[in-house]
Amino acid sequence: MSSTSLQPGELDRHLRSMRLMTIGFLATVPMAVAVMLLFPERVGSAPPMAVSFIAAAAALWIGFTANRDAQARLDRVKRKFAAKGDLQELLRDHRLVNLAVLARLEVMVVASVVASIWGGSSAAAWGVLALAAMMMALSWPTADKTDMLIQRAREQRGQ
Repeated sequence: MSSTSLQPGELDRHLRSMRLMTIGFLATVPMAVAVMLLFPERVGSAPPMAVSFIAAAAALWIGFTANRDAQARLDRVKRKFAAKGDLQELLRDHRLVNLAVLARLEVMVVASVVASIWGGSSAAAWGVLALAAMMMALSWPTADKTDMLIQRAREQRGQ
């Protein structure tokens, strides 16, 4: 059975769930800062500048393709809604897309810690961390974004 309308408070619960998830991922940024400040640089088997370059390049590629990936996933979610018309499933899939974006951005946080500890450029590490935090903050779920998703999904369904 598909549900083409939302129950009272369902959108609020959806947003609260997504916001809590975002806060959880954002909380890793101060933890990364603490690790970066408390752990001294270490010498590994790879040249430090190579570690910094690889970590920064991987983080930037993952971060900047997160939006394209999210858009592709949301397009699939809208097509699925167009076929089934289940709003609860649309919201669940929306949460999964948000989780995938946050997980990708978390890779940037981890890469910044790696670059800080084993790399040769602390500026690159701090820059990647700042960018990850900013991108996570920009992914903050809002009612307007969710309403727009629902509206576009309904348009695709012909409602």
